Amino acid sequence: MLVSLVVVVVLAGGAVYASRVSEGAPKVVYTASLEEVAAESESSLKVDINGADVEELDELPEVGPSTAEAIIEYRRANGAFTAVEELEEVPGIGPKTIEKIEPFATV
Repeated sequence: MLVSLVVVVVLAGGAVYASRVSEGAPKVVYTASLEEVAAESESSLKVDINGADVEELDELPEVGPSTAEAIIEYRRANGAFTAVEELEEVPGIGPKTIEKIEPFATV
């Protein structure tokens, strides 16, 4: 019983101490506008199909490891893509796949 009482007192004291310490914590100040953050986060989520490796390309919708390899092989044979739509030239990628990939890919 005494041990339980000691544990409760120690926990309560810790909670009070933690709340007092957090009152003096510095506040976060943002230096970017919401528009800047939105634009940066959107572009950083896109996969550059001209520089991506197999693992990165595999993250695109409807693209598995073999399609990722086909994209890289097409890139080696024909040079850099000039538009995401050019992926349609890669065997196994059609218009419906392009529609799913476009929001997540860039050149």
